Amino acid sequence: LQAAGMMESDHYITEVLTSLLKQNNLNDAIISEMINTTKTIESDHYRTVVLTQALDKQGLSNVSYQRVIESVKGIESDHYVNEVIKHLMNNKLSDELLTLLLSITTSIESDHYRTEVLQSLLNRQDLADAQFNKLIESCSLMESDHYKTVVLQEALSSRSITDNKVVSIINATSQIGSDHYITEVLT
Repeated sequence: LQAAGMMESDHYITEVLTSLLKQNNLNDAIISEMINTTKTIESDHYRTVVLTQALDKQGLSNVSYQRVIESVKGIESDHYVNEVIKHLMNNKLSDELLTLLLSITTSIESDHYRTEVLQSLLNRQDLADAQFNKLIESCSLMESDHYKTVVLQEALSSRSITDNKVVSIINATSQIGSDHYITEVLT
């Protein structure tokens, strides 16, 4: 594992880490260190390959999930950020980790990929009011009225909708410029 961290080639670091991840006797501490090593991988593609394979392992701790989120911050491609987060959403995350994850959604420049991430958060996690508001804020910062509408409609149909969350959604419609899309959300 130390040797992989000192290699210069992203390809060979990935070869070593993915080969190690195929072993069945790895504990969380080792996988967590492997995840941490991905920060040395410059290629978004290779970093994503290792992170998604690590996330496929059972029994990961919050420390491992936090390291995944920290590594995702170094991925420039919105596509690859989306790929890792979709894998991450297959796990139940703590409130702390959800808040950390929500803080990076605004760095996703593509409205399309930000929408996919926000939808996966709405579909797979129970969000507290503060987290929900952070998600709606991230949605409101998008440029596309279409994608804002998609997220807000999804939020309205989420399983843990409360009166406070509905008010947050209604307030977010003020960030939509098109009467058509405002109507789509509110009807």
